[in-house]
Amino acid sequence: MKVLLLKLPQERVKDVLLLLKVRWSDLTPFCAEDATEALRIIHREQPHLAILHLPERKNGATPEECFELIGRIHSSSALPLMILGRDYGITDKVRALEMGADDWVSAGFSPMEFVAKVGAVLRRCRPTRPEVTSFLNGALSIDYATHRVFMRGRPVKLTPIQYRILCHLAENEGRVCTNTELLERIWGPDGRDARELLKMNIYRLRSRLRQHPSDPDIIFNERGTGYVMRTPGSGRNGTPSPLPPPHTAGAPAS
Repeated sequence: MKVLLLKLPQERVKDVLLLLKVRWSDLTPFCAEDATEALRIIHREQPHLAILHLPERKNGATPEECFELIGRIHSSSALPLMILGRDYGITDKVRALEMGADDWVSAGFSPMEFVAKVGAVLRRCRPTRPEVTSFLNGALSIDYATHRVFMRGRPVKLTPIQYRILCHLAENEGRVCTNTELLERIWGPDGRDARELLKMNIYRLRSRLRQHPSDPDIIFNERGTGYVMRTPGSGRNGTPSPLPPPHTAGAPAS
């Protein structure tokens, strides 16, 4: 299991890792102190759980940076998040849970309670999607177990980047996914300037999905906003994704 420890004091890191290793012997820990580093690790390592230390309020100071981190994690990933905080911080506890944290553990936790809560969060947040899911009235199928894609029963060969773009668009079928959303989800927090790369991969993805003249366009460009996957003939606005600029045509796809 991969766990991301956020802003935990060193003495707490030792305690938490000792307890987790007793239950999960294959534990791989990562540590981060700020949002940029945390999002980079989440994108690169795909951890199973994050634990964030919420410090107590001192001299009127508020842990706003921690709340900002909760919001950024919740908006950019489905990573389960536990908060380690003080018992008396009821206002902070409610705020953290409302912002997307999955559970709260008091700073004076008992070892058995802590391990039990971690296990409960992992079970509750485990993905429940089936191994094979169909979209667009059954025209598109994605086998998540093998990373295979089929369009009207025919296999479609995609690069890892194209596969991840397709999965995100398909799972948000009918909703416009903004350019920023796609860039951060596919390339991580350092990918915000890769719009030309996104445009090129969308174009190549559309080309591979249209292997037969009868295959319709299913990925549309909402100009200035992003991209959407929808059933052809739905009557909604949007245009097929444009060709990439000539100077990007030979760039790598991933």
